[in-house]
Amino acid sequence: MKHLPSIFFIILVSLCLCSCNKLKVASLESSAILATSNGDLEKAEELYKKMIALDPQEPEHHWGLGTTYLSRRQNDKAAKEIKILRQMGREDLADKMVFLLNQPLEE
Repeated sequence: MKHLPSIFFIILVSLCLCSCNKLKVASLESSAILATSNGDLEKAEELYKKMIALDPQEPEHHWGLGTTYLSRRQNDKAAKEIKILRQMGREDLADKMVFLLNQPLEE
């Protein structure tokens, strides 16, 4: 029983850290979407990379980074994100990105 407060504290800190990361990711995601819509693809790329650093197993972050690479005509980097999406079992997102990769970009 004397370890109960310590265990409770560890659980509480863990939950807070988890929640903090989710809040950070949500904020970064909003900023990345805004940067993309404003045409600031360099900033969007930076933000998606930060999201991946916080939550590397979230396919949507890799999708966002990959499509940003496509918009910046960095097809080799987009291909790496396609590979990651396939490794995650997200064939649907990978196939969509392949489709976009094969579309001509507007000038």
